[in-house]
Amino acid sequence: MSATSLEEALNTFHPAPLRSEEELNLYYVERPLSPLDRMAIQLRSRQRLKVLFTGHRIAGKTTELNRLTANLVDSHFVVHFSVLDTLNAYDVHYADLMLALATRLFQRATDERLFPRGVGALVQEKLLEDVLLWLEKRIEGLQFIPSPTEMSLSGRVNFLAVQMEAKLSTEAVTRQALRERVSMHLSELVEKTNYVVGEVERKAQRQVLFIVEDIDKLDLANARDLFLEHARSLTAVRASIIYTFPVALRYSPDFPHVAANFDRHFILPNVRLVDRKGNPDAQGRQTLEQVFYRRIDRNLVEPEALRRLIEASGGLVGTLVRLGGLAAEHALVDGKQTIDSESAEHAIAEIRGDLRALLRKEDYEVLRRRLAGEELFNEEIVRELLYTGCLLEYHNDEPWTGVHPILQPLLKEWKERP
Repeated sequence: MSATSLEEALNTFHPAPLRSEEELNLYYVERPLSPLDRMAIQLRSRQRLKVLFTGHRIAGKTTELNRLTANLVDSHFVVHFSVLDTLNAYDVHYADLMLALATRLFQRATDERLFPRGVGALVQEKLLEDVLLWLEKRIEGLQFIPSPTEMSLSGRVNFLAVQMEAKLSTEAVTRQALRERVSMHLSELVEKTNYVVGEVERKAQRQVLFIVEDIDKLDLANARDLFLEHARSLTAVRASIIYTFPVALRYSPDFPHVAANFDRHFILPNVRLVDRKGNPDAQGRQTLEQVFYRRIDRNLVEPEALRRLIEASGGLVGTLVRLGGLAAEHALVDGKQTIDSESAEHAIAEIRGDLRALLRKEDYEVLRRRLAGEELFNEEIVRELLYTGCLLEYHNDEPWTGVHPILQPLLKEWKERP
């Protein structure tokens, strides 16, 4: 339900991804050129599909993946997690990721809230007992607390998994030791994981699908190492897997080698506000208007203010949502009951300041050249600007890049300096 006051809008414009069925029903808007329907067709038609999925930060990837999950609930057993929630965001190793895949599958397959008849309803207890004993044997001596003997098998799996994830995310020494042991026995871990995948698929009559998010938010070098050097390991599990990856990596000379190890790659394009020649895109603007009006009554925002917020968003749904919340906040501070142009400009200036802090002197020159219509080459500085979102990618018949609209006033000021 859209907000009927600016106070309510502070909640409806919360920039977190849409996760629940209720949130999707309330706020989700179909977007032009989304590849998710094509991805769903591929996943339903093919088994063990390995997919790369990219797009700019806060472009709406998580929301689109949550919508995909909702649409696949009858055909897939989905194991969905974020590396930022599970691992150390500053140091992700392929062994961490493989262990996280396994433990998240074991946790979900033994979740007694999902399967109240017990683990035997989905996975044979003998199989899970074997998996648990293997894990405990391989991590012996790494200061894990043994699970209480009276605990159920489901409880023991979760007890161990929670400890491993905690140590992977916070304890460098244990993390390194665990990686060494997992790397030495990776084929065994994959084999155990595949046993559980097969049992889940047989009992549930649904394909297992892993969705691994937020790799695109890792350091670019870390993400490159994962996908280039360890793609064989990341695709070893006999299940469908979707990995998010940084949009800048797609422009890397290494990307053809990365893509060769996966079945498909998909890009979530930003909502286009103008075409490559600068002509307004009515469909894109209408889409973002719907995004805005799903969250707030249209009488609470002046048309010109909304126009400015949409233009400043650059077609990034998450940026528009954040701008809406900031504009409502500024309006309330000024004692206003609606978002007007002044409130919108305050919000825009705030986000412009965030992006400005990322820019180096050499970045200004590259962005100015692109704003003047010059084509950019696939250079490291261009990839870095794509990674930070100062350059944004759009699609007509083929992809093209443009300067984030919110930065354009800075570039004009910089050009005019003596």
